[in-house]
Amino acid sequence: MLRISFIFCFCFLQISILFAHVGSPEVVMEATAGAYKVLVSVQPPDVIPGIAKVKVYLQNGSASAISLRAIYFQAGDEGAPEPDLMTKVPGQQLQFEGETWLMSSGSSSVQINITGSLGKGEIIVPVVATSTAKKEMPASTGRLLAALGILLFILMVTIIGAAVSDAITKRGDVVPPRRKRIRLISMSIAAVLTSLVVYGGNAWWQSWANGYRKYMFRPTQAVSKVNENGSNELTFRLDTSSQRRSSFPFIIPDHGKLMHMFVMRIPAMDAFAHLHPQRIDTTTFRTILPGLPKGKYLVFGDIVYNSGYTETIKDTFDITNTLTNIRTLDSDDAFAYAIPSDLVDNPQLPDAENTIVCGKPGTGVKLKDGSTMVWEGMTNEPLEASKLYSLKFQVIGPDKQPAKLDPYLGMAGHAAIVRSDGNVYIHLHPVGTFSMAAETNLVKRMADPQGMYHYPDPNKFYDSVNTSVKHLSTLNEADRNDLLMQQMQIPQKGMQGMEHNNSLEFPYSFPSAGKYRIWVQVKRNGQVLTAAFDRLVE
Repeated sequence: MLRISFIFCFCFLQISILFAHVGSPEVVMEATAGAYKVLVSVQPPDVIPGIAKVKVYLQNGSASAISLRAIYFQAGDEGAPEPDLMTKVPGQQLQFEGETWLMSSGSSSVQINITGSLGKGEIIVPVVATSTAKKEMPASTGRLLAALGILLFILMVTIIGAAVSDAITKRGDVVPPRRKRIRLISMSIAAVLTSLVVYGGNAWWQSWANGYRKYMFRPTQAVSKVNENGSNELTFRLDTSSQRRSSFPFIIPDHGKLMHMFVMRIPAMDAFAHLHPQRIDTTTFRTILPGLPKGKYLVFGDIVYNSGYTETIKDTFDITNTLTNIRTLDSDDAFAYAIPSDLVDNPQLPDAENTIVCGKPGTGVKLKDGSTMVWEGMTNEPLEASKLYSLKFQVIGPDKQPAKLDPYLGMAGHAAIVRSDGNVYIHLHPVGTFSMAAETNLVKRMADPQGMYHYPDPNKFYDSVNTSVKHLSTLNEADRNDLLMQQMQIPQKGMQGMEHNNSLEFPYSFPSAGKYRIWVQVKRNGQVLTAAFDRLVE
């Protein structure tokens, strides 16, 4: 097969995708750019180099021009290309769309600049640029290209043979024997040289393809082990053969936590815990499980690297006997049992205090402090895959009045969205699907005048992060939230996700069809409250 014709194969694709945040690669950000409130959607390519598709929705003001460009963490602002102008969506004055090339793998960002009625504004959207798809050429296309290659090979040899014989013989004359011998020799040499060119092209392609396969995204693996001998200890150990093993010392806190861990029992997705393990060393995290019932569990561990690269590490573990609730939950941890609304009598979920009944449109979820969470603006109709939604929730107190929410790790709330088969998962914030720590670090990097980034000493960096996390743990909750908001460099008022009243909303686009469970968590009177909603997506 003539692999040097590889360019044509991109027209015929069969894709197998793996990605951090498990099956949900689109980045959605709701933010302020100067005086503009915007909603941004970035669909990264699954092959690098590739084109990222960007959409911008203005929520106030009007824009005369919006530009975008890709900026890499390693190269910084100085190594970034010239910006490209976005175009208005026909019939939509406040919606713009555009494309930008992501040329190399790694932590990247899309810088968006707006000029219009409210002046100028700028935002940085974190994007993980990595090849996540392996694309196969269909056999029929391969056979067609091979046939064309053989035809070209024959034509090349024939043309060279004719050039030294028939082409220099007068019309009507017979080709002399000497020229026939020269033609035969020339065609033999041409066949050998052309074969070498084909062989060299194939070797180059194989080398390129092997390099692509080597650096194509492979999720970091982990080994989860539960100690059921009275300690309920869950050890979550990262695989030291991971592609990103050299980056493990450079894990940084996101919302003050080095890892956000979500645990769910499968297949029912009924037992749920949101935990924040302690880091024991560069590869080991440890936490104490609450009183979870026996069964098989999915565990998702979210981490962020210093470059802004984010990753969700997925594993499973088994609990052979229902755990005794021996721990007093950290003020930021929580667990709950969720019963579908049509199965309210479930003997496997005996913990009355932590049991909730899943909500549906028009019905709220009764939280354990007596308040109720309601999903607003939804009907019983299934949602649509790939459509951008604003998921709006309100909390009503036992007195039927709006219940003011406390900051929860610096935000109005958190959500975890999981498809029933566990192949779609995302940890969602009111500001979008991106990591706040990644966005903050990328903004700092853009302000750095140096060119290529050089990583600090891993041991010193590791120790400094541990010191910072330890300091955060000594602060009272109010001071800790204030510090987290300062570190995120986001105004505490006027921006979605930073206004702590009784409502919150999450921008999200469900990537594929299926049955989803949406876990929503808020904090009130120092206690984390968990609600669950089931929705069908078509």
